[in-house]
Amino acid sequence: MIELIHTVALFILAGTALCGVYRLFFGPSRVDRILSFDMIAISVVAMISELSLMGRTPEFLELILVFSLLGFFGTVMLVFYEHKSHPGPEKETKKEEKPQ
Repeated sequence: MIELIHTVALFILAGTALCGVYRLFFGPSRVDRILSFDMIAISVVAMISELSLMGRTPEFLELILVFSLLGFFGTVMLVFYEHKSHPGPEKETKKEEKPQ
């Protein structure tokens, strides 16, 4: 019974990762793509954790840590790039109008 629950959980996590991949490629905005990247990273970490539970082995703990850090830093880099490449209205340079 427990093996069935683990298998169903893996399929659900794989489905969430596939939904994230779809949103990554066909997302209407850049923010959707950044969030989908984060969702994919979290789903992969959860799948690795589930495989570790299924195998009853702690050998995947380093892999979980590496994927978590890569997902976090990847998301931070994407947000930083988005912030630098498309500044908001407070960062745009305003041209001063000369009085005539």
